[in-house]
Amino acid sequence: MVNYASMVALSKRLIDANGRTVTLIHQGQTPLDSAKPWRGLDTYHRARVSGPAVFSKSESTNIDNMKRERQSVLFAASNSNGEDLLEFDQIQDGGSVWKIESGELIGPANTEVIYKFEVSR
Repeated sequence: MVNYASMVALSKRLIDANGRTVTLIHQGQTPLDSAKPWRGLDTYHRARVSGPAVFSKSESTNIDNMKRERQSVLFAASNSNGEDLLEFDQIQDGGSVWKIESGELIGPANTEVIYKFEVSR
């Protein structure tokens, strides 16, 4: 029988040891003034979660004749502080902001092991 608890602990240990600290952000959706939504959002950040993440090798894609850098990011599910990280919009990595294009939660059955995000600048 597979020990999923050891799988979760191993993935967390490897990401913590090899990753760098980032902040995942879930942006607010309610405008400050509904008549003038361009003035910004009422609650800019609905939620923030910080923790180590591992970035993969950079790739460039050519969408609409513009080069965009894309990377994969692995984040340990045990560092999520109980938040559903699939609802989050961006990742702050030092001075860089990455837009989350897609995300998935990897793990067998109800066991949450790793979040995998595809991000671009």
